[in-house]
Amino acid sequence: MERLQQHRLVAAVKSPKQLERVVQEKERVSAVLLMTGNVLTLEQYVRFIQSHGLPVIVHVEKIGGLHMDRDGIEFMKRYVKPFGIVTTRTGTIKKAKAAGLFVIQRVFLIDTEVYEHLMDDLPTLQADAVEIMPCRAPDFVKRIASEANKPILTGGLLHTVTQAYEALNAGATAVTTSNVEMWTHDFSLPHPLERENPSIVI
Repeated sequence: MERLQQHRLVAAVKSPKQLERVVQEKERVSAVLLMTGNVLTLEQYVRFIQSHGLPVIVHVEKIGGLHMDRDGIEFMKRYVKPFGIVTTRTGTIKKAKAAGLFVIQRVFLIDTEVYEHLMDDLPTLQADAVEIMPCRAPDFVKRIASEANKPILTGGLLHTVTQAYEALNAGATAVTTSNVEMWTHDFSLPHPLERENPSIVI
């Protein structure tokens, strides 16, 4: 939470070639959302990133050959040892939380029904944090953040610094992005336009 609130940016790594790049930006990144690899390379990737002081959150549905049954969860906890996991699946959340893992629930806001269902479930969500996809819906992010008693992350379709600030200003704790150029920006600082002209409302 301290890193999330300080840097406000989670770097989503989608290919092995981005591993070296993300550790170069570690002073501006809260954590790494690992979305590449398989059961043979996962532990190696996680250890490399964490050796540079960056927490790793593994998107378990993006890892080849990984099945989050009882054995898969035990593998994650005993051998891989990430800071936490991301999943869209309720069953995986329950099993992972029972095993003592930190869990982020990814939710795709595809329509009003999904949004209303999430709002109804917020008081009883087992996940430690929620990631809202896509981030280009700041009004919905604001409503969810105002009702949730846990961190709200948001990502997806994020192309500009201004879009990221819109999400953060709406109440998101941090944004997630695989846009490497955005990893170089310090989101702990105000929007550049706000620094130049405080009267401008973004």
